[in-house]
Amino acid sequence: MKTIKLENLELQPELYEEIERVLKSEGVVCLPCNSSYRIVADLKSETAVNRLLQSKHRTRKAPSLVFIDGEPMLDAIASNIDPVARKLARKVWPRPLTILFDAHDDLPPKVVKQLSKANGKIGVRVPSSPVVKKIISRLGGPLLVSSANREQKQGAGSPAQIRKNFANRIDIFIDAGDLSPNGESSTVVDVEKGAVTVTRAGAVSADEIAGIAK
Repeated sequence: MKTIKLENLELQPELYEEIERVLKSEGVVCLPCNSSYRIVADLKSETAVNRLLQSKHRTRKAPSLVFIDGEPMLDAIASNIDPVARKLARKVWPRPLTILFDAHDDLPPKVVKQLSKANGKIGVRVPSSPVVKKIISRLGGPLLVSSANREQKQGAGSPAQIRKNFANRIDIFIDAGDLSPNGESSTVVDVEKGAVTVTRAGAVSADEIAGIAK
């Protein structure tokens, strides 16, 4: 596992090239996003997705999170996009709102089957972190995202714990030091035929979502 200090990324642009190269080579990267570390992999690579899931020892049917850098990428990974869901995406992203979508037929079938076990859909949002958005844009495709801790365990804010748990599973670790949980998690919504259901309450209020969805 190679470690890159977060502060060095802007000073050494070639480090972004290295991260891009690793992701395009079906590698797995751990990076800071807001108040915790996330493990990411190329969503369109079956091998990379399997590597991420195996690193987490993930066995339960947990919902999947996908990061994109904007609406054009949404159209490439989601199908049956409800107009209200698109409106929410345009008005709220990159604030912490995760929207559930049917996966696009162009995604690898085995990836879709693995990631949609929980509810038949994939959760999608645009991250607020400019570093993460830049990595997505350089990759040119969506990232599968998971918290950097073993299933049902703590430690997603500690570089020491991440090294202990994932030293042989992660190719690059972007180290921003110890991170402390801060604020609420993202709100998760499902949109069917214009009706919005909040499946998990979070930072974006149900009242705000209802106001946008009118």
